[in-house]
Amino acid sequence: MTGKMPHEFPPVVVDVRDVARAHVLALDVPRKEFEEKRYLLVGGILAWKEAAALLHEVRGLTTLKPEEFDDLPGPVSNYDTSKAEQELGVKFIHPKDTMIAAVDSLLEAQRTWAD
Repeated sequence: MTGKMPHEFPPVVVDVRDVARAHVLALDVPRKEFEEKRYLLVGGILAWKEAAALLHEVRGLTTLKPEEFDDLPGPVSNYDTSKAEQELGVKFIHPKDTMIAAVDSLLEAQRTWAD
């Protein structure tokens, strides 16, 4: 609402392609008890400041200025995704690649809508 990205949200990133792939791979997992069917899907951590710097460097986007984003208020939690990696064979797309792909998709949509 203020025009700035809030730092209160954890900068946890997972690529939608990884989520879709995990759902398909989970279809082949033998039936288990309900509690054992859950898989944590986290590709990694990417703070807003890092994302802004990345998009400026890789795509030349200047509307996001890294210096306008607050530093994270403290350490970020670690997420254990080993169950998804070991049982499903998920290999997560790096958060930087996810961010670039998302922005490329949005820029393409913007070009399409402009036409």
